[in-house]
Order: sequence, then C-alpha cells, then structure tokens
Amino acid sequence: MSQIEPSVLTALATAAKDAVSNPATALALAATDVGSDTATAHRDALVAALYRRPSQVAKARKKVAQTPPDPPAPAQVEIWSLYAGHVDAPFLRGHLHHLLLDAGHGRRPDHVRGAAAGYLDAAQLLLAAQDGHRRPRAAQCLKRAGELSLKFKQPDLRERATKDALTLAERLLAGTEDEGRPLLGVLETLQTLGCDVADLAERAAGLFTRDVDVQLGLLNALRNASPSRHAEIDTAVVRTLLDAADTADAGHRRLYFLNQAATEAHKRGLPDLRARAEMALQQTTPEWTYIRTEGTIPPAVVFWHQDQVDAAPDLRTALWLTVEDIHPVMRAQAELEADGALEGLLRIPRSRINPAGPVFVRPPVEADDDLAVAMQVRGLGLFGRLTAIQLDRIGERFRPDESKMTAALAHETVLPEPRARTFARAFRYYWLQEFDAAACVALPQLEQILRQLLRPQVPVISVARGQSPGGVDLMGTLLQSMPKAGYPADWSKALELLLVDSDRGMNLRNDILHGLTGTPPRHYVALILQAALYLLSHAHGQRTPPGTTP
Repeated sequence: MSQIEPSVLTALATAAKDAVSNPATALALAATDVGSDTATAHRDALVAALYRRPSQVAKARKKVAQTPPDPPAPAQVEIWSLYAGHVDAPFLRGHLHHLLLDAGHGRRPDHVRGAAAGYLDAAQLLLAAQDGHRRPRAAQCLKRAGELSLKFKQPDLRERATKDALTLAERLLAGTEDEGRPLLGVLETLQTLGCDVADLAERAAGLFTRDVDVQLGLLNALRNASPSRHAEIDTAVVRTLLDAADTADAGHRRLYFLNQAATEAHKRGLPDLRARAEMALQQTTPEWTYIRTEGTIPPAVVFWHQDQVDAAPDLRTALWLTVEDIHPVMRAQAELEADGALEGLLRIPRSRINPAGPVFVRPPVEADDDLAVAMQVRGLGLFGRLTAIQLDRIGERFRPDESKMTAALAHETVLPEPRARTFARAFRYYWLQEFDAAACVALPQLEQILRQLLRPQVPVISVARGQSPGGVDLMGTLLQSMPKAGYPADWSKALELLLVDSDRGMNLRNDILHGLTGTPPRHYVALILQAALYLLSHAHGQRTPPGTTP
C-alpha cells in the first residue's frame, strides 16, 4: 500500500487554510508542485475528491430518483483513505470520510463518525470566525452531521449536532442581518433531529419578512409542530402568497404567486381564498406567456461567491475564480456544482400559467426555439450578476491599481503588457462605476484576445489578392470560427448571444460600440469582463484546452 507523501499533505493543508469551499481548495492544490510522480498522482486524486459531492443522506431527498455519479477508481479511494485520518482541516476531513463511506471502503462506523465529527468541528470553526458570511456554510455542516448521526444511529453525535444547531439558531435570531434562509435550514435540521422548533419559528416569523420563501418555510415549520393551529397557519400561508402577488414588481411574478395561492387554498380547504386568487388571476394580464425563476440571488449564493474570492491566495487566482464556464447556460438542464449552492438556479420552468385557473399547461416538445434562446439569454444575465458580486469583492479585498492588474492579466502572446495595461483600465473604470468607459475599453481587448487565441488553429487574417484588399476577421466571424479551432460549439453560441446576435441576443458589442444604447447595466459590463477573462484563462492554462469536452 502507498505511503503518505509529506509534500502532498503540506500542500493540502496550505490549500485548505482559510478556504471555505472545496473548489477553492482544489484550485490552489492543483496549482502546487509537489515533486515526484507518485506525489503528483496523490495530489490529483485529492483534487478529484474535492470536486466530488458526497451523497445526500436525508430521506426526504431520496423521494426523487437521482442518477448516481460514476464510482471513483479504486486507486483514488485508497489515496483518500491514506489522507483522511491525517488532514487537519475539519471540513476536508469530514468530506474525505463521507466519500469513503459512499464508496463502501473500510469500516463503515469509522467513516460515519469521522465524517460527522469533521462537519461538526468545521461548523464550530466557521461560527468562531465571527463572520456572518460563513453562517450558511456552518448550517450546511450541521445538516450533514445531523443526517449522518440519524441514519447510522449515533446518539452522541446526534446530541452534539442538536446542541450546536440550537446555538446557531439563537445566534441567527439575534443577528442584525437578514439571515432567514440559513435559519430556515437550521430549523429544518432541528426538526429532522426530532426537536420542537415552534418557539424558534414563532420568533423568526416576526423578524424575517422580506423573503416570501422564508416566510412560507417558517409557517410550515409552525404547522408541523402545532397541530392545533393548522387552520390559522393554512390561512396565513395563502394570505402570504396573495400579499406577495399584490407587491410583485412584474406581471409574471404576480401570476406565479396567484397560481400558488389558488393551489394552496385548494389543497388546504379554503374555498373563499381560492376564489379570491382565481378572480385575481383572471384579471391579470401576463407580460409574456412563459414564466421563469427570477434573478433574485439567495444570500447563501452571494456569500459563497464572496467566500471564493476571500479564499484566493492572490489577485490572479481571484480573477480566474470569476470565470465559471459561460457555456452551461446553453444547456436546458444546466446546474452549477457550487456545493449545491446554485443548484437549480438556472432551471427555468417550461410551464405556462393558464389565467383561467390554477392549472399548469406543458408546451409541446416541438415548441418554438425562441423559448430556449430566451432561457439562455436570461441564464447569461444571471451569470453576469454572479460575476458582478465577485468583481466587487475583488475590488474590496485587493484594491488593485493599474500595475497590479496589468501584471495579473498580461500574457506574452495573447495579451502583451501594453494591451494588458489597457485592459486593466477597463477594470479600474468598472470599480469606479464608469460602466460606459469600462465596456468601451474592454470590448476591443476581448476581440483581440479571441483573435490571438484562434490564430494558431484557424486563419484570422486574409492577405490581399487581386481586387481584394485583405483584412482581419471581426468579432462575428471569430466567434463562428471557434468550433473549427476545437472549442465546443455551445461556447461560441453563448458568446454570440452575448456580443453580436442582434435578433434574440444581448448584442452588447454592437450596441455599445456603435452607440445604439445608453449606459449598460452593471451586470452586463461584468459579463463583458468575464467573457474576456474566460478567453484569457485559456491562454494562462486555467481552463480546459480546445479539443476536449468540459
């Protein structure tokens, strides 16, 4: 059996230090030179573990059939087992034991206790940091520990998880920020552990009133704990949805809440409220036929993206963290693997509301492709908002001047120093909220980065022949040439919608540089910067090379 490689253990400890997400740890570990071929194999196996998600052990989640991930290679599992007992970082220790439990490796009780204890220790460290941004992660750790302690009958761990969850709930209730979502997660964990959360839910219901989903979750928690109040709480659930419909800022959101209100009133036996919701439905004109998930980003997602930047060891690494592949929004069932934080955000329902009553109607499979394109464009917009969150955090944390940005961006062939300095100014304009200037400076650099990337694979310059003067390919042609150079077609399609599609896309390059629009929104400019960084990351070797499938 292999022995632990000291260089790998040291690199793993360094990468995990102060990191609050496994992808951030994996990124730092993968960039570390650990020496020998054996050590490199160990490092790569641990990187694979960091990107792997453990099983969901809650019984409620088993109701929906899920496709299990491909089993890990036996050699990988052996390496995970080597390091699981020697890792100091508690979350990472718990994660490795959880993966070994999933793989059926070794003694199951050891891995159950190792995983649960690791998650509980990690929750304590996150709470001790006195950083409100870490509380959603602490809640997630407690949830995993509680589920494991229940499923595998570990009463001492269950008691500890319950005690820590109650402590976290009190802290969230006493906090100054709107932390309803992490609190709701903690209450769900406590209910799973068999605790009566009626008092906590009652107190929270009067504090967290901004988020409709949180309000509904707290009301349902009350209903589960207080059978005598079912009628009162059922009425409150429907009235909450009706109130949300009255304050909705768009017609389709109003339709959604009214439809939910009518459905819940029907299920809970409230005919008067159902009639009120149905009447309001019939009097509401939809802005469009199809509805979608709104772009309101949950606080946990915001915190996760900020934590990624906080965990980055330097400015350049932080910049690469902003360039999540832009192409998943081209896929109908796209999901992000951010420890579950973004799961489902890009899933846009293909259901249509029937204004005559609370009935969902499925469109035919051969529905107009315009819907798919609209979904993709809205997905790009969401990516822009997430990128803006991270760019803002980079500006706050590093406060980079022009020289630091130039050094972080420069590449010998794709973006030489003079052009890197120009591109750096685009970021400086962005952080000064001069969005027109940022976009106008960044777009030509984006085009040049793409041209230089494609040059070795496809011709991008035509020489003069006869009456033809020759010239260089412009943005539209360059994007269409990406598949020929080995880039997946959905990447080029995403960038076409973003930059040059005037019919159904954002068309940012043409609208901004041709003066056809006013000041672009902040998240549109963030998308432009992200697209340039995404292409530049290929030159720096931070992304999957052309010709491979991501």
